[in-house]
Amino acid sequence: MRKKPYERLSKKDKALIKKLTNNGKSLRDISKLINIGITTIYYQVRKFKPKQRKDFTIALSEEKVGELMGAFAGDGSYYYSINNKKDISRGGQHKIRYHLSLRDDKKYAEYLKNLLINLKLNPHLFTRKDNNTLDVAISSLSYINFIKKYIKWDDDKTFSVRLKGSINDYSNDFLKGFARGLMDTDGFLNSGNAACACISKRLINNLSSIFIKFRLSITRTINIRGGNRRPLYYVRVRRESLDRYKKIIGFSNNYKLKQLKKILRKG
Repeated sequence: MRKKPYERLSKKDKALIKKLTNNGKSLRDISKLINIGITTIYYQVRKFKPKQRKDFTIALSEEKVGELMGAFAGDGSYYYSINNKKDISRGGQHKIRYHLSLRDDKKYAEYLKNLLINLKLNPHLFTRKDNNTLDVAISSLSYINFIKKYIKWDDDKTFSVRLKGSINDYSNDFLKGFARGLMDTDGFLNSGNAACACISKRLINNLSSIFIKFRLSITRTINIRGGNRRPLYYVRVRRESLDRYKKIIGFSNNYKLKQLKKILRKG
C-alpha cells in the first residue's frame, strides 16, 4: 500500500530515501523500489538536497545593466514573500517587479523581459486590465543582490532610492543606460522638453548629474504639494539639448521614443 502525499515517514524510510538519492536514483526509481508516492519522496528529498539554483551570469553590456537598474529605480519594487507563515523554516521568495502601463508599455515590457532572460532569469508578465497595469516579475535572490550592488534605498523605496555611489564610480556606458532606464519608466515628454519627476530628491540629483556630465542643458524645479504629500522633484532636458539627448541617451521605450521624434520633427 502506497503512502499518501506528505504522510509521516518512519526514520527507516527517510534513511533509505536519502541513501538511494545519494546513490543517484531518480524520484521515480525510488518510488518504484519502496512503494512510496513521488510527491512524498520529493518533499523529503528537498529537506537534505535543496533545489539547485541556476548560475547567475552577467551576459549583458554595462549599458544594458544600467538600463535595468534605472528602470528598477524608477518603477521597480522588491519584497520577500514567506512560503508558509506557520513554518518560516521553509523559506520564501525574493520577488522583484517592474511596474508598467498596459496601454503604453507592452513593447517595453517585452524588451525588459528579454534583458532579464539574457541574465538566465525566468521573468513573467502579469497584466490587470481593470487598472491598466503590466508587471515584469522575477523571483530571484541572486538578482536582488545584484541590484543592491548598484542602487540602494531605505524602508520607503520611492522616497529614498538612489545610486549606491557617486556617478564617478560608474562607467559612462552604465550611466547612459541608467538614465535611459529611469526616463523609460519615470520620464515623460511635452512640447518643449523631456522630463523626469519623482519624490526621491537623491535620485533626481543622480539623474541631473548624469545629464550635466553629458553636457545636456537642464532645468530643476520642485512642486511643493499640500497636506501630507511629499515634494515632487523635477529635472527637465531643455529643448535645445533634445537632439543631443536622443543621440546619447534616448529611449528604449518605443512609446516615448516616438514622442521624442515627433517633438524634434516639429522643431
